[in-house]
Amino acid sequence: MKANEEKKKTIQLCGNLLCPLVTGQCAVFKANGDIYRTSQVIAIHEVGTNSIRFETQNTHYHLLLSPYPAAVICQFPLEPAACA
Repeated sequence: MKANEEKKKTIQLCGNLLCPLVTGQCAVFKANGDIYRTSQVIAIHEVGTNSIRFETQNTHYHLLLSPYPAAVICQFPLEPAACA
């Protein structure tokens, strides 16, 4: 592991990408009411339906995509309806 990688901070935010995430370009996203522009993206580690993990020159990011999917999960057990 390179010395500069050991010093990188990790940031987790809930938000939305405003531009496609592209290696070699900065990432632009909105989170907590603010717009962020990162340093150059050097790696995209994980892309899922709920989150994205990527690394810039300075930071490891975990962006939880908003609206946060867990907020809409039903908290009550559901039973199938009887068919007539």
